[in-house]
Parts: sequence; C-alpha cells; structure tokens
Amino acid sequence: MANRSRKLTPKSDSQNQSDVGAKKTRPKRKRIEKKQGDGGIEKTQVKKTYKLSSIIAIAILLSSVGLVLTSTWLGVMLIFNPEQVVWLNNFLPEWAKIRFDNSENPQTLAQIQVSLSQKQQIPGETIPLDEDEKSFLLPVMRQRADCLSNCKEIVELRVYQLEDLNYQAQPEKFYRLANTLTITGPEASFAITPLTDTPTEHQDVSNPLPLNEINRFEGKTPASGVWLNLQGQQKHDNYAISYGQIVYYNPERSNLIPMVSWTSPGGQTPKWEQITGNKTKELIIDQTIGLEPKFKVYQVKSVNLYLNPIELEEISLQNPVLKDSRYKNALLNSRSGLWSPAFEYLTSVKQQRKNSLPAIAQAQLDLIRLHSEVTKSQADKAWVSPSEQVLADLIDGRWEKALQVFTASPQNAQEIAILLKQDQGRLWQRVEAALEVEPNRQAVRAWGALLLTVQQGEEKANSWLQKRNPNSQTDFDYIQSLTKQLSH
Repeated sequence: MANRSRKLTPKSDSQNQSDVGAKKTRPKRKRIEKKQGDGGIEKTQVKKTYKLSSIIAIAILLSSVGLVLTSTWLGVMLIFNPEQVVWLNNFLPEWAKIRFDNSENPQTLAQIQVSLSQKQQIPGETIPLDEDEKSFLLPVMRQRADCLSNCKEIVELRVYQLEDLNYQAQPEKFYRLANTLTITGPEASFAITPLTDTPTEHQDVSNPLPLNEINRFEGKTPASGVWLNLQGQQKHDNYAISYGQIVYYNPERSNLIPMVSWTSPGGQTPKWEQITGNKTKELIIDQTIGLEPKFKVYQVKSVNLYLNPIELEEISLQNPVLKDSRYKNALLNSRSGLWSPAFEYLTSVKQQRKNSLPAIAQAQLDLIRLHSEVTKSQADKAWVSPSEQVLADLIDGRWEKALQVFTASPQNAQEIAILLKQDQGRLWQRVEAALEVEPNRQAVRAWGALLLTVQQGEEKANSWLQKRNPNSQTDFDYIQSLTKQLSH
C-alpha cells in the first residue's frame, strides 16, 4: 500500500494566542490557591490566639477570686482574731505591724506576766528559743475546774521577741508578741488506742485530756529550729499512760507548728535517735505493752510550704515498694508481730540485691530490726515461768522451741493453757501470718490447734486442722495428742 501523505496544517494565530493565554493564566490559579491557603493559616492562628486569650482570662479571673478570698479571710481574722495572723509582721514595715495585748508598745516580761494574770491566766516558765536570748516561748496556763491535783493545763503558747527600736536605752528588756498557738490536748480515746482495738466502748473517751508539762528537746535535733514536747499523764486500768503533742518552732518565720500527737502506755517520753541509715535523727515513740514491742518512728521530711517547711512522716509497713515475694512476706510478718522472721526475710532480700534497698524499704528494715532486737532478747532470756517463756518464744516466732516447753510436763501444759485462753488475738494473728508464708510448718499448725481448742473447743480445732492439712493423718494424730494434754 502506498503511504498516504499527511499534510501538516499550521496553527492559526488565534490558536497560538489561546495556547499562550492558557499558559499565562495557569500561574494565576496557583497564586489564587496560595492566597486561599494563607487565609486558612490566618484563621487557624486567630483561633489559637483566641484560645490563649481565653485561658489567660480564666487564669486572671481565678487568681483574682483567690486574692479576694484570701484578703477577705485576712480581714476577718484581723478583726476577730488578729493573733492568728501575727506572722504577717514578718513582712510589714514597722509602722504597719499588728499590735496585740491592747497595747501599742512592747512590754517587759513582768508586764506580760501581770497582763496575763489580770485575764485569769497563769504564765508558765519561759523557754529560750535562741542562744542570744532575743526570743523566748511563754506557756500560758489556766486552772481546771473541779480538780484536786495537778490542775494547771496549758492552753496557749506565745513567742516573744526582743524589741530593738526606741528601747535600747532602757535598763529593762522589752518584748513584742511574735506568734501564738492555741493548745488542745488529745482525746482520751486516742490516749488508750494502743491498749484496745475498740476504744469507743469506754466511757468519757472523747473528752480532751489536759497537757500540763512542756519541755524543750535538748541536744542535737533535726532542722534548725526548736522542738518542744507537751505532755500529760492519765491512769487507765493498770497503766500509767503518758500522752502529748510535739510542736516545732521555725525561727525563720517565728512560727509554731503542731507536728504530731503521741501516746505511750508505759509512760515513756518521745526521744530523738538515729535508727535508719540517714544522718538525721528520727523521733521514736514507745508504745510497748508487756512483752509486745511497738515503736512508732517518724522521719523529718521537707515540704514546699512557706510557713511549715517540714513535717514528720511515720515509717509505714503497709505499702510495699518492691515486687519481691520475700519482701512482701517480711511486711506481712512484721504487721502481725513476727519481727524476727520478718527481719530475716528482708535481710535476705537486701543481700540478694547487693546490699542495696530503696530508701523506703531500708527504713522499713530498720524499723523491723528495732522491734526484732527486743523480741530476740526476750526469747533468749531464761524465764522462770513456763507461760512467760512460751509467750516470749511465740512472739519471736520460735514455734518449735515453744512446743518443747509445752510438752516438758503436764504442769507446763496447764499453765500455758491459761495463757492461750487469755489471748485477745495477738498470738492468733501470728499463727495466720506464719501459715500464709509457711503453710506446711507443723509447729505453727499445732499452736493454732491449741489456741482454738482452749478458746472454741476441740471440735472447732479439729475442723480447722482438717482444712489446713487434709491429707496427712500422721500430722493430724500428732497435733491431736498435743491438744489432749490441755484436758489432763
């Protein structure tokens, strides 16, 4: 086939112009689209600016409300109880300082004492708050009504500071009131808490108890201020209970801070000792009852508060900080009073962690060690009474050794039966905790059966024993032979 020739037709001028025009108009579309994009960005920026403005406005509004409420509170306190905001004097110029005692001028110590006496209040002995004697603490007391002995109680603590302005030429020293703290004693229910699990059953337990003594902790104490102990005494059953409140004086703010209330069935006064590995001493409150050691230990912790920069935090055995099962077993045993087994568990954990524990766990270990030292010392002692020997052994977790004393003679068994019958749950708690950690320990099951036999009968003890170890007839027969000694 012959190739058909293709005739090329040149474009007309109008077509060329239209093509050129099309090419020229395309960039315009891009510019228009770009402008539209810029408009979207501007709208987004406007929205963000609007949100930011709203947040700032809300913040200003909330701050204003807080400022108004604070100002209102300060105004009310200045009118009705100005002594509660005396700390404002630390920030006010001399001409604006708040005046007290209905006097515009500072007073001598004698004038202060006379002024209090005129108000039927009793000034106590002053306690220096610094080495230069530029400030002192004055306890204010009152006479208790219907009281036969030791009838004065502390109702207020006052801080006075030496006044330097305009009185330097005077032969006597003048002081100005810097701060006050109203004192209320703890309730009776709090004072007897270590003695009973149900303090509300006692009569008059809600009455506040008087605090009639105040002492300054001497020697090296934590922080740079002054630690004070206010205390009183109360007799309950056969116990001479001491109770009180710890107060801290912050010299930087001239502020008195109530820290913690305390009670001691044995009449022991709180003391500062270094229990943990920290350089700072801890506050120890002894709540030991008989052979049952119990110590509350508080550590000084810094807090981000202007007027109260520190607090006392109790070392707790409730919250575990490690996932190790032996560590949890240690805390379980310690909460039930098995201090020596708990100390062994936790010491083992520390050794396997290359002698390193978190600070909280180390503090727990030190608290457990403090108790373990007491129970171990008691169990190592040779007791004349078999029941006392068994009690010391059981408290220390020496189950097998206690059984040896029980089986030594029928007389021992009868005396120990009286001990078991008087148990109010402390020994039973130890049995349950020990079996949770070591469920197959025969001696622990034996003491559980002995306790139940004495308190709830042989049938209850056998039922409990069968549930604990249903597959071992030999073990069951052995423990039954022990429980039968209780009836001989």
